[in-house]
Amino acid sequence: MISNIPRLVTLLFYSGEAVSAKQIIKEFKISQEELGQLVITANKSLDSLGLYIIYSSTKLELATLSQYTKATLAFHNDSTQTLSQSALEVLSIISYNQPISKDEVDDIRGVSSEQSLKNLANLGLIQKSSNTSDLKYTTTTEFLKLAGIKNLKDLDTPNE
Repeated sequence: MISNIPRLVTLLFYSGEAVSAKQIIKEFKISQEELGQLVITANKSLDSLGLYIIYSSTKLELATLSQYTKATLAFHNDSTQTLSQSALEVLSIISYNQPISKDEVDDIRGVSSEQSLKNLANLGLIQKSSNTSDLKYTTTTEFLKLAGIKNLKDLDTPNE
């Protein structure tokens, strides 16, 4: 399994975007559980390089640890776009309650969230999911990268 670490990191680095977990499993001829272990082992090595692999059950992506995000953005002269208070509220609600509908977000906030949802979707931080009969929102791997976490389980416990 150790020999798969450089192969996995190289593949993710070269792709520059999320890669299907099914593709990796097929290419590496490993199980879902073995892929999970491979990611854990790879992340231990990558930590010293300021990198980590974001792994959901369906996708993997190479990302920068949160403490290096500002330096990376400054180096590339990207302007960081700040989120409005309402967008942050909506993003928090979605991250802790996903999948969640617009109506459910509106009920929690007590006001319409239409514009914030559009802005967050345009920034690639949330996505529409229609696994059920009604439209729901979930966060994206871009959100995980921005939050500096590897998966949603790493979110802080919300204050009630």
